Amino acid sequence: MMLDLEGKFLVAKPTMRDARFRESVILILEHSRSHSMGLIINKPVHTPTPTELGKDFGIKTIKRQPNQYVFYGGPVGLNKVIVLHTPDWSAGSTTHKFNDEVWATNSKECLIACMEHGATGPSNFLMTIGQCQWSAGQLEAEILSRNGRLTTDAWLSTHLDPNTVFGMKYRNRWKKTVNKVAKEQFNRTFNHAVQTQ
Repeated sequence: MMLDLEGKFLVAKPTMRDARFRESVILILEHSRSHSMGLIINKPVHTPTPTELGKDFGIKTIKRQPNQYVFYGGPVGLNKVIVLHTPDWSAGSTTHKFNDEVWATNSKECLIACMEHGATGPSNFLMTIGQCQWSAGQLEAEILSRNGRLTTDAWLSTHLDPNTVFGMKYRNRWKKTVNKVAKEQFNRTFNHAVQTQ
């Protein structure tokens, strides 16, 4: 059974055992029968800084941006930069338009548009290095598998909220998203109980 996860948040449960993903909020960019790929959006890295990243890509004058970080997107491809951004800017075929509220681009053109002083880019963006990858069926196995009668302690999923990506302080993203999922699950259970009385 394939779950509908593309363009949704994958949130580490409070009981997540894998330290690499503890308290992570991951935006799933691709989810197909062959593989899945996502980006962690709440773990900034100390190096490279946005200024260092800009210099690496030949950007001379960097725009002043409040609270701008480079985020650890995941443990795979740590030399790859992917920018999540609002859909008011596109780099053509290098922009992955996986939903209506957040797009992803992996190009120097995007970094210049976001970072270079005087360049016109998306109104909001988030830069990541690295990504998370899963093989065919691996995410479903992690989400749906059971250990005895208990579901394994790995992931919750919920709908994407662009404010979580672009507006919310990164320190609040995991806690607020976990609370949102808990509230959704409570409401579903409560409504089901009321309907079956």
